[in-house]
Amino acid sequence: MMNKAEILQLNVIPEGKAAWLSYEQYLELKRLFGAVPLPSAEETTDNFDYMALHRFLTEVAGLELALDEAAVHFNAFALIRRGYQVEAITLEEYEQLRRLTDGLEQPDSDDFDLYDTGGHRALYDYLTRRMGLPVQVGRGPAWYRAKALIDKYEG
Repeated sequence: MMNKAEILQLNVIPEGKAAWLSYEQYLELKRLFGAVPLPSAEETTDNFDYMALHRFLTEVAGLELALDEAAVHFNAFALIRRGYQVEAITLEEYEQLRRLTDGLEQPDSDDFDLYDTGGHRALYDYLTRRMGLPVQVGRGPAWYRAKALIDKYEG
């Protein structure tokens, strides 16, 4: 088990740099991260899931990172926490998103249920069809994607 100082030395993500991954890249990173086990005490570089995650971090995210399970795991987690680059929206899109989210229940981020009708469906359809944005199917992903867009506009 590594202590906090040892773990922080594994960090290769530039401090203070704003999120640079697109939403699609962010989702792919979360998928790859979910496929890897916690780093083991002895190095096992034959784990193809870790190799795929390492490839993503170096080739897509542009990090310079050794193929070390602890370093790969820590930096992937830190990059997920950094989030994704939120797109800019127009005043009209902002007003429509505010209208669509007004009074909607805030679901869990991992609530992937989406019904054929209702407020969350209308929000999902607006984001994907009218705005042309990639959004995971689900009440949670649609609500949190809209919230990020609204927050950026208001910020």
